[in-house]
Amino acid sequence: MIASSKLINKKAFTLIEVVVSMFILTGGLLLLLPMMVVSMQSNDLANGFTEASMMIKDKMEELKNIDNPVSGADSVGVSYRTWTISQADNNLLRMVVNINWTDIDGRLHTNSMVSYMMQN
Repeated sequence: MIASSKLINKKAFTLIEVVVSMFILTGGLLLLLPMMVVSMQSNDLANGFTEASMMIKDKMEELKNIDNPVSGADSVGVSYRTWTISQADNNLLRMVVNINWTDIDGRLHTNSMVSYMMQN
């Protein structure tokens, strides 16, 4: 008899309470959705800048390993890369590498690096 009286006094969730809690949970998750979209866009932008920086670094290293580098341009995937070599001073070259790319949303981005090299 004692066990059956404990079951009778035990309270449980009603269907209305479950439905209301599901609506609250759904609303909270929907409020987080825009934050997830912004996070994905930010990750894509950061990835673009990282790839652009690596392509600039690669071209700069390539130019430093050439005896007489010259200005030029090329395309790497969806990126357009240019480099300009100019005389900065006696026996000193100024090298500028620029890269332009378009992200998924169609926005144009630019990144550049400047370096100097002693001329032989």
